[in-house]
Amino acid sequence: MMNLDIKHLSGHITPTTAGIIWLTDKQLNFQSPGIYEFNYLLNGILLKTISQQKEEHKKPARFNFFLAENFGNPFFIGHIIVEDKDDLKKINKHFEAANSFLKEGATIYIYNKSQNTANTNVLKELSKKYPQYEFENLNI
Repeated sequence: MMNLDIKHLSGHITPTTAGIIWLTDKQLNFQSPGIYEFNYLLNGILLKTISQQKEEHKKPARFNFFLAENFGNPFFIGHIIVEDKDDLKKINKHFEAANSFLKEGATIYIYNKSQNTANTNVLKELSKKYPQYEFENLNI
C-alpha cells in the first residue's frame, strides 16, 4: 500500500515539475522529514546513498544533488544543510547543475525544513533571482 504522504506528494508532481529544493538543519538520515517520499520520486537512490555513506563510514554530504526522471523529463532534488545565510547561496549550484535541462516555466518546489532560514523568504528570493521558473512551497 502506498504511503499517504507519497500519494499526496504525487498529486503535486506533474510533467512541468522539474525539481525540489530541500533545506534541512541536519544531515539526511532515515528519520529526515520527506525522506521516504523523495526516495520514491528518485527510484530508491536517496536511501541507497544514505546506506552507502553509513556502510563506508563516510561523513554525509552537506550538499546533495539527486537526478532522476519524471514523466520522461529530467527531475532533480537538491538538498542543502542550512546553518547560516551563506549556505543558502549553495542553491545557485543546484540551478547551475540543472541548467541544461530546466525549461522556462518549469515548476520547482521548495521543501524547507530548516529553522535557520527563518528571516529569509526563500520562495521570494528564488522567484526574484530565477523569474523564468515557477516556485511553490511544498507542504507534505
